Amino acid sequence: MRSMGYNFESAVADVVDNSISAGCSNVRICFPSDPLNIFVGILDNGKGLSREDLFKAMRYGSESSLSVRNLDDLGRFGLGLKSASLSQCKKLTVVSKQGDSISAFCWDFDYIAEKKDWLVLELNRAEMMELPCYEFISNLKNGTLVLWQDFDIIEKSSNGQVYATLKEHRAKLEKYLGLIFHRFISRSNNPVRFVIDNSKVPAADPFLEHHKKTTIMKEVDLAVMDSNGNERHVKVTPVVLPFQSELTDKDIVKLGGIENMRTKQGFYIYRNYRLILWGTWFGLPRNELTKNARIRVDIPNALDDIFGIDITKQNASIPKVLQIQLRKKVEEVMNISVRQETHRGRKEDDDEIEHVWNRMNGRDNHVYWEINRESQLFNFVKSRVPEEAYPYIEMLVKEIEGNLPYQQLYIDHCNKAIETSDRTDEIVKNAFMLIDFAKSSGVDVRQYIDSVILKSEPYTDYPNLKETLYTHYGL
Repeated sequence: MRSMGYNFESAVADVVDNSISAGCSNVRICFPSDPLNIFVGILDNGKGLSREDLFKAMRYGSESSLSVRNLDDLGRFGLGLKSASLSQCKKLTVVSKQGDSISAFCWDFDYIAEKKDWLVLELNRAEMMELPCYEFISNLKNGTLVLWQDFDIIEKSSNGQVYATLKEHRAKLEKYLGLIFHRFISRSNNPVRFVIDNSKVPAADPFLEHHKKTTIMKEVDLAVMDSNGNERHVKVTPVVLPFQSELTDKDIVKLGGIENMRTKQGFYIYRNYRLILWGTWFGLPRNELTKNARIRVDIPNALDDIFGIDITKQNASIPKVLQIQLRKKVEEVMNISVRQETHRGRKEDDDEIEHVWNRMNGRDNHVYWEINRESQLFNFVKSRVPEEAYPYIEMLVKEIEGNLPYQQLYIDHCNKAIETSDRTDEIVKNAFMLIDFAKSSGVDVRQYIDSVILKSEPYTDYPNLKETLYTHYGL
């Protein structure tokens, strides 16, 4: 139960889901200032819980994932509070207040081990007053405090440096919460204010919706049947971001950094306006020139099982029934993104040969070179690695492009010092791999050799390659 895949940031976010479902307007997250008093507190001013309801909430699996829930409920299995919290610590205390009534219960793994029974501890008022952050909840009319203590997992992984590790988590948490809950923070009606210690959390803006150069396409409503046969609705909104050159430093910060603009294209899945998963195409076609394309998908909590939302709320999948409908919208937004990107710089060599490198005309009569991400070889490599590796491939390619030793290449070329070896065997082997991969998809081999392989670098430089390939495939 403690090993469901939460990291620190996602665990905090799962607890915050309960705060938002409770109708809070403020969430405060407290970190320790004293290495001798280690804790993390997550406080909200929501409606709070009665003693009876708090006791029920401390149960594992207190609610069926199939039960009917409020439309704005961010919960899933009735496990989030416990599983998220105890993935980080051994001692979870929850204090909740409604008016003059305040109650608290605690799961303490050491106590469970001692008693050899699943016994939850109830705290009296004197014990509550000794808790970190108690002064904050005592000053609220209604609210709930979730308190984490005894960070055994962090202690083991950090060689006892729990305080320092929590400081590192604090630095990451602001950006994470600002992204996951950005629509709650930035909404005009009843916004939710997040504070980490005394620092306000700003909302991220992965779609730069207020930028005048952002293209927001018409929202599409897709009907989907839930597990009980009821019709539900999924809202899909394609968005294309402006060029990088048109972004201010403030825009880049809202996007989470320029690397996020390059690598976090694709679908952004929201469940009740809470971001679940982002920066993936779910296996649908993607293109380097579409790095500005984002598809916002809003799903209701009634479709959790259809979309495969897991307990940690970090994973989702698009059901097959929706993929066909989404493909058309994806192609539309990708085409717009391609047109925008190619305006920035066009290929100087616009012949029929597919080059490994593209010489691009940029602005102000400058040129730059970039690896052709549309080449057969490049896309073959991408098809053979998991999607989560794409950002690392892109990072490597960008570094290669940005660090070409132009001057030394020129000098070596002039001095005829560059060695060129016979790569015939290697080229033939690579061509076989590309053809076999295409053949497995039902492509006509002869046509593929003639129209693709023999019109792509580096294969165009080997005049005998056609005969070799034809012989090998019995053509």
